[in-house]
Amino acid sequence: MKKSKNIITRFIQKFSKKFLPNSVYGFILFLRFRNKFKRSINKIKSSELFSKNLDEINNNEFKITSQNNEDGIIEYIFKKIPNSKVFVEIGLSYYEFNSLNLIKNNWSGLLVEQNFNECLVLRKLLNFYYPKLKVEIINKSINKENVDSVIVDNLKAKYIDFFSIDIDGNDYWVLKNLDLNNISCVCLEYNHWLGPNEKKTIPYNENHNFIDNGYFGASLLAFNELMNKKGFKLISIESSGTNAFFVKNEFSNLFEILDPIKSFKSVGRLYSKEQKIKILKDIKSFNFIGV
Repeated sequence: MKKSKNIITRFIQKFSKKFLPNSVYGFILFLRFRNKFKRSINKIKSSELFSKNLDEINNNEFKITSQNNEDGIIEYIFKKIPNSKVFVEIGLSYYEFNSLNLIKNNWSGLLVEQNFNECLVLRKLLNFYYPKLKVEIINKSINKENVDSVIVDNLKAKYIDFFSIDIDGNDYWVLKNLDLNNISCVCLEYNHWLGPNEKKTIPYNENHNFIDNGYFGASLLAFNELMNKKGFKLISIESSGTNAFFVKNEFSNLFEILDPIKSFKSVGRLYSKEQKIKILKDIKSFNFIGV
């Protein structure tokens, strides 16, 4: 019965997208995904840690609406850093992303995602649950040429407190081209499959499509060097081995500065032992370049 129901639901969604106006199609998506979103924003805080190689800041981790334990680290950082409650996040899933808990706490900002459905349903959901908040949602594919203009053209605030990027590919090149002078804290996803000692990234490719095989993004060491050059320091690596947090130099005295090699975390908690072995074997043949 459940399988048949899912087939019917997908058929209705596909039919609606093709033949009905976006306003109607968006309402259908809203009805389909509302309960999942509601469960997400009403989750009880969980604080399970996923690595044994922990730093002091990892004790502040918790998850509500982030993918892993980013919520707790973000809250900890902005208890220390003065802020105007403004965020920008590039790359997200409608029910689970780093800025969602900030939205729950009256932050405003900009969300950018290339998937049309994600943007359409999230716009409907946020308008329903948080109608008074100023959150702009842009359906756009981000590259190194357009990242600055997309932010400037769609964000009224001149200063960004929290910036998060997770585009599963050209993250290094986008960050390299991005003007970070008006940003306090950057959260980025690094490629933990590359290990702690490599300084590598994928070559720039606007047509890169993410496949969950280890070929994406850049190593933590590559990001750390790039962010240091841009005036930021590494202060947290989330225990699941997914995201790293950097703060502007002027705020770095408020935190312990981490060594990216000593504090490196590689967990891959969502992968089986067999999957990990395969990815670590295959990654040696992929076209990463040194930076």
